[in-house]
Amino acid sequence: MVAILSLIAIALVWLLLLAGVDPVPTWFYVFAWYPTLVFLDARTSRRFDDAPIFARPKVIVPLLAWSAVIWLLFEAANFRLRNWYYVFLPAQPVERWAGIILSFATVVPAVLLAARLFDAAWDGPTTTRRLTIRPWQLRAAMATGMVAGVLAIAFPQLFFPLIWGAVWLAVDPWLYRRRPEWSLLGDLERGDWSRVTRLLAGGVVVGFLWEFYNYWALGKWIYTVPWLEALKLFEMPPFGFVGFPIFALEAWTLYHAVCALGLAEPVDVVSRRADAGGKGMGKGAARGRAVLAVTVGVLFAVVTLLGMERLTISSTVPKLHEVPGLSSATANALVAANLESPFRVAKLSANEIAAATGLNLDDAARASDVIRLTLLRGIGAAHAERLIRNGISSVCELSRSDPLAIWNRFQLHGQVRPTRAEVRVWVRAAERKCVVPASRLRPSNNPGT
Repeated sequence: MVAILSLIAIALVWLLLLAGVDPVPTWFYVFAWYPTLVFLDARTSRRFDDAPIFARPKVIVPLLAWSAVIWLLFEAANFRLRNWYYVFLPAQPVERWAGIILSFATVVPAVLLAARLFDAAWDGPTTTRRLTIRPWQLRAAMATGMVAGVLAIAFPQLFFPLIWGAVWLAVDPWLYRRRPEWSLLGDLERGDWSRVTRLLAGGVVVGFLWEFYNYWALGKWIYTVPWLEALKLFEMPPFGFVGFPIFALEAWTLYHAVCALGLAEPVDVVSRRADAGGKGMGKGAARGRAVLAVTVGVLFAVVTLLGMERLTISSTVPKLHEVPGLSSATANALVAANLESPFRVAKLSANEIAAATGLNLDDAARASDVIRLTLLRGIGAAHAERLIRNGISSVCELSRSDPLAIWNRFQLHGQVRPTRAEVRVWVRAAERKCVVPASRLRPSNNPGT
């Protein structure tokens, strides 16, 4: 029954998205992922004859909380990598931060539940010849992971892919020493590849869903991966999907490192049974460690979110009165015609706007131009205002502009955003939109993408 209800919830979320009912378009990713997690949980718990994790607060609450902290590690790394940025998030900081945390809280549960789903269909362990892991090899793996991470941060244009895998190599040797039954290196030593294989397969499935849900959301991330900006599957360069199965290994190891510290409980049945005979500590020591960990986690989250505000959140959802270049008379006429949403206006031609509002055709065309410019690929009101000040007031004018010249103009004003790659995203999108003269254009039905 829970699985059926979760599927109904997913269908309802899609209907609300298509109908444009706020706040579903902005937070579609969040609204779609939670019933998806409940569905995966319901399907796998029945197979293992185990209580769903969403019915066990001691498991689900730490899992969601530490998932947000774990993903924020990669957000902090992205301050240097500059591989993705966020557009059209809510303007109110409280709503924006709450939505971000709720989004990131789904990351690790998605990986673990997808792996559990494959486990439910698995006949048995995938065994091969045992590996002998010696202490020097653990040290070498940890050192390799640390070096890879440093290279990715120090020289992101060349070594950015190394961040995916570096964390696993750096942390799993520690987990192997402390709780070898949870370590993926421990699995390989035992000749059991089943958990690694399930995680890799689950990473592929979850990665596809991450990008699929993100593509349809209004508030979303956009990738600016070096060398891979032109060709995209949803928002991700096709080659980038290789990183998802590797990240699944990292998510497992990082979360179980948290479990090894006594700060959370494992999700799967086998790991929890192993934990029953694991290392314990006094209640006082455990409580003190938990308080310290939560304090550090909250401080880290706040600092990283503040960094995101400056470095990776590019725009918020624009209101009609925030659209630059739109006179108050034009804005009032649009509101009077029940066209207070810029996204609704962007779906209309200049002639349709004039007919609906009584504006003359020139004013209607200008309104159409500046609104479509503001909504193009998440440009947003603040960036659109600067473009207009620099003589670019329509999508077609943007399509004829040089990205480097635009970026240099922004830099003259000391702006952190946009990045050079972000401007290339704008110009490339404008080139795709403006294939005929602006006077003959009919806006698409998806102006924000």
